[in-house]
Amino acid sequence: MDIKGFSATLQTEFIGHRIESHTQVASTNDIAIARGKVGAPEGTVVIAEHQTAGRGRYGRRWEAPPRKCLLVSVVLRHRLLQDQVPIPNLIGAIAIASAIRTTHGLDARIKPPNDVRIKKKKVAGLLTELAYDTEQQSFFVLGFGVNVNITLADLPPDLREIATSLKIASAHAENQDTEICRGSLLQVIFAELEDTYLQLKAGETDLIMKQFEELREDESSDECLSVGSSLPI
Repeated sequence: MDIKGFSATLQTEFIGHRIESHTQVASTNDIAIARGKVGAPEGTVVIAEHQTAGRGRYGRRWEAPPRKCLLVSVVLRHRLLQDQVPIPNLIGAIAIASAIRTTHGLDARIKPPNDVRIKKKKVAGLLTELAYDTEQQSFFVLGFGVNVNITLADLPPDLREIATSLKIASAHAENQDTEICRGSLLQVIFAELEDTYLQLKAGETDLIMKQFEELREDESSDECLSVGSSLPI
């Protein structure tokens, strides 16, 4: 991704105005937490083309081919109340699902607590981690991964029924040489995330929950597929 070009056209007040970009890291969340502990400002972003030790819920690994996904962590400094701890995952999922719907017209839905899916197949995952800085002020890091340009050939056969990507799910899947612009998608995600995050800061959790319910996946026909540890994002 062209980070300089990306930053120049951002439509946000603070999210993404400071970006640390890497070719390969163990985990973007680990780096973002380290930066947050020494005072990185709110909205600081760590982004990588590849992760070697990305993780999801219950310590599951996030595995994805290099340069085909969005692997992002954002430092946010709102002090969460005890009953707000689950909300960062929700605002992230709302942002990703809304951005996919806006940019590609796909029916992205949220499967609680931390997945975004298209037609019951996982396209994105989120992980929020809480920490304290050197002043003992709490903050949290919202990490997320989105499968963007992964093709069917990139997916092991055992994952093709439970995972997808924007390329696979969209019309572009018919032409495997067509690349989806990750930067354009990330700009929309950041704009959606900032809007919803400001609702959290303003205590407007009822509005967040309303958006969540509108995007929540209908579980009545869900076959409760088991997500293994090697699922990309």
